[in-house]
Amino acid sequence: MWCQDPFLSCLKAFGYSVVRLPGADLAPLQLLMRLGRDLERLGPVATVLVPGRHVPIPPVVHERPAPALSGQRTAALDGGLGLSLLAALVAGLGGKPAALHSLYNRAERVSFEFSEVTEDSVTLADLDQYLADARVNPRSRHVAALLDADDLYVTTAVVKSRSFGVVASDEEGLSVDLDLSALQASVGANIHVGGNGAGRAGVTYEGLLPLAFAFRAARLFYDGGRYQAFKPLHPGDAALSRRADSPEWYQSESAFAPLTLT
Repeated sequence: MWCQDPFLSCLKAFGYSVVRLPGADLAPLQLLMRLGRDLERLGPVATVLVPGRHVPIPPVVHERPAPALSGQRTAALDGGLGLSLLAALVAGLGGKPAALHSLYNRAERVSFEFSEVTEDSVTLADLDQYLADARVNPRSRHVAALLDADDLYVTTAVVKSRSFGVVASDEEGLSVDLDLSALQASVGANIHVGGNGAGRAGVTYEGLLPLAFAFRAARLFYDGGRYQAFKPLHPGDAALSRRADSPEWYQSESAFAPLTLT
């Protein structure tokens, strides 16, 4: 869904990588595990890399305005691709996207614009000092192995917005006439749907909580359990793919672990 599309290119141009399933719970200082072209979340960095005696967990600067991204409109996406992205954004804001494809059935091209974008971030210098002083939690055996294999990353910045605009056009490039009341009824009460007139100039979707749709991260390099260096993730090299059934690591001291099937 995200390969070589204008939305991804727009984010890459500003130094960010894309979140495949946007959500409100993404934040800086979360550990990520590499799985091919995807990154999966493992949890807060401090649960695995325990703070040392001298350097506390880096402070997060919250909701710093990101004017470079605010108001930027993506190039037009293919209708199917654009509607898949729209459904993901609506779901992330707490809405119901099931009926969107039928309401946008005349849309051949779709473009997006994010409003009032903010960034939560930590400075790389603070992160570097923290990692040099922190110790690996001895109970985190699998994650410790991933550290030595240089397969772990940590989020350093997250960009968010609770409002985005959508402009849909037909095969002749003309704006699609949309029924705002039908859109509002379809997505539910958690999202406010607005627009200009009958929606010819685009439709805005606004949720209650900011939705994280892009991020920056740094790859961690360890040797023998000791921190050596970090390297910023190149924009677009990997996407963050968070599912409801993200991996949970179970450990047992015995050779066989009892499992209960539900």
